[in-house]
Amino acid sequence: MASLMASLPDSLKEDIEKLSWINWSEVAREAFIKKIKKLEALGKFEKILDKSEFSEKDILELSKKVKEERLKQLKGKGLI
Repeated sequence: MASLMASLPDSLKEDIEKLSWINWSEVAREAFIKKIKKLEALGKFEKILDKSEFSEKDILELSKKVKEERLKQLKGKGLI
């Protein structure tokens, strides 16, 4: 397994040292995995958008329709 070294502000290092029972390597590993998955999903989403023929006007119209429909649903349930 590879190692990684990071520079941290002194105040953060102090906070980490106060919580010494926490496996900070695991916390960092999970954060890296989460960030990578988000970036991969964003990349896939951007590829879809690049191929889209929707104009900004189309998007605004769709957004308005979705909001109107959601408002009807919430009113129908008595939540608004």
